[in-house]
Amino acid sequence: MGFRICVVIVLVGLSGSLGCAFFSPAAPHEPVKFSSAPSPHGPEKFPNWAMPPAIDFDELSFAERERGQFKVDQYGAAGSGTTGAEERVITFEHEVGTLKFKVKPVPGDLDGINNSPRKEMAAYLIQRLFLDPQDFVVPTTFAYCVDIGIWRQEHGGKGEPNLKGASCELLVAALWLKDVTLPDPLYDEQRFLTDPSYAYFLSNFNVFTYVIGHRDGRDGNFLVSKDDSRRQVFTIDNGSTFNPWGFNYFVLNWDVIRVAAVRRATVDRLRKLSREDLDFLLVVSRLEIGDDGIARQVPPGKSLEDDKGALRQGNTIQFGLTRKEIEKVWRRIQKLIAQVDSGKLPVF
Repeated sequence: MGFRICVVIVLVGLSGSLGCAFFSPAAPHEPVKFSSAPSPHGPEKFPNWAMPPAIDFDELSFAERERGQFKVDQYGAAGSGTTGAEERVITFEHEVGTLKFKVKPVPGDLDGINNSPRKEMAAYLIQRLFLDPQDFVVPTTFAYCVDIGIWRQEHGGKGEPNLKGASCELLVAALWLKDVTLPDPLYDEQRFLTDPSYAYFLSNFNVFTYVIGHRDGRDGNFLVSKDDSRRQVFTIDNGSTFNPWGFNYFVLNWDVIRVAAVRRATVDRLRKLSREDLDFLLVVSRLEIGDDGIARQVPPGKSLEDDKGALRQGNTIQFGLTRKEIEKVWRRIQKLIAQVDSGKLPVF
């Protein structure tokens, strides 16, 4: 009939993170004026990163930090999210220099509507399947437990561990990007149609947000490089993803393909994936609380329960996607490929 009926239920206290399963049809696009887009990356492939994104997750999560080379050097306020979860900044000293991170305490039940550490970490890891490191759109994200003594020093002696039986404050940390700014606007279609470099980065961004079902399109959740000649796009808040039941209905969300065309190379990489290639998302992070009460990263291993995204068994804490969420990711990928093969979604 050419229209859809959508029922919006408004509940108090969710600050706009509500909505319904509503997908507006994409507007007709003009064809892009180029057939391909070469990589815009110059000799310095990571100008917006404090260290190359392909290696920093493993180093920060396991080897370097566990050897004690990272220490909390600074603490300061970074603002607050819509759920009231306080965001702060910590820095670590590393051989490449000072690394700065935005951190949020993990909810007491390990997961939340708009504060979902497991989804933040899954979003960072899944991009590795179809984007090269220089094209990553999500900054390095991992779980980190700060000794409660250090935590209290920065809170006037106050604060209790957010993990029962532990002596640390469990945080989700995201690498602070360099030389980035808020986009205005995020997407200029006329420029996309004529500027291959611009289209290259917007395509990477939109394919990624489509695959993970990103449903919180507020302006502050996306950043772009200050260098307009290579305007790389980043998504820095990925908690409302992977088919959340509640989402921000009142903004333009990017869980659909909004750009006029997508990179052929990205689609070809998605084609090569098998359903089993996504199973690593069942466990994106595992921590063990040691005898000293500090939760530390350990190898992911096999999922303790496939139908629970965040859980604790004894001293083991597991973060990941549920099998149902992974199945939906797979279906989104197959739908994207089908749209390209049918000619409904152009490629360059």
